[in-house]
Amino acid sequence: MELPEKIMLSQGGGGAASAALIEAEIVSRFAQNGILAGLPDAAALPEGMIFSTDSFVVTPRFFPGGNIGKLAVCGTINDILVSGGIPKYLSLAMILEEGFSRKELGMILDSVKKMADSEGVQIVTGDTKVVPSGAVDGVILNTAGIGFARQGIRLGREYLQSGDKIIVSGGIGEHGMAILAERHGISGAESDCASLRKFADEAFRIAGQGVKLMRDPTRGGMGAVLTELLKGSSCGALLEEEAIPVSEKVRTLCKMTGIDPLFVPCEGRMVTIVSPEFAEEIVKRWKALPGGELAAVIGTLDSNAEEIVLGGAWGGKRKLILPDGDPLPRIC
Repeated sequence: MELPEKIMLSQGGGGAASAALIEAEIVSRFAQNGILAGLPDAAALPEGMIFSTDSFVVTPRFFPGGNIGKLAVCGTINDILVSGGIPKYLSLAMILEEGFSRKELGMILDSVKKMADSEGVQIVTGDTKVVPSGAVDGVILNTAGIGFARQGIRLGREYLQSGDKIIVSGGIGEHGMAILAERHGISGAESDCASLRKFADEAFRIAGQGVKLMRDPTRGGMGAVLTELLKGSSCGALLEEEAIPVSEKVRTLCKMTGIDPLFVPCEGRMVTIVSPEFAEEIVKRWKALPGGELAAVIGTLDSNAEEIVLGGAWGGKRKLILPDGDPLPRIC
């Protein structure tokens, strides 16, 4: 993909344009060798440390199911969890616009504290900057997280095998469609913004090293995450389109807007590739957890395939094609 001379909004959305920018400007400089080479959600460092960072620019800042403060904590600890870690410490940096409401700031920070306390995670360092009015959209948060690797766990593309199952912990697209609905005054949609700790605990407890890879499908949604996970592996995948869980609210909103739920972000869902003998038991346990009611087995890896293919109810098949841009900018 040929890149424009100026940065475009579409390059921040997790699609093909975003991947091309990262490849050209980040991978070329920092990821040819070493820890960043696989572009992990969180880096596995020496001595069992897991490290991640993220920035949050969501609009609107308050939405059904959460706000930018809760989102910042969940987003960072989830990246550590799906990288095989147990989160322990967070930093919190804020860029505030001159004139921003102290009351609103207090509400956001109360949510940060509530979410961090509920997860047993400490805010241990941070930074605050104030910029002139109009320089940012109210507030931008950055969080970095440190956790510690679970013992006896190994995650990586090199462990994938034909026949491994793809499972998802709940209905997809709920965060992105809740943000879209809130922007347009549509009621009923709610973000899935939540910690994935219990889902990760169950998966690792049941399968151990049978868990091959995990991701939380944020920017770009499940379609982008699966494309990234299988890039460079020896397998493609067949997804059963009818098995992919989509709530009625999300399905309705996607039909109204023409947006494919496969590419709508989640903030409380986990896509996991596991050895086939563990898939049904993990999904059964996930279904018993709050938010996991729609958990499902959605596909199978295939070493004879070079791409991700969606199988329809009537036997038809179509290739999963990553969109260039992002239909929902500024959702996380």
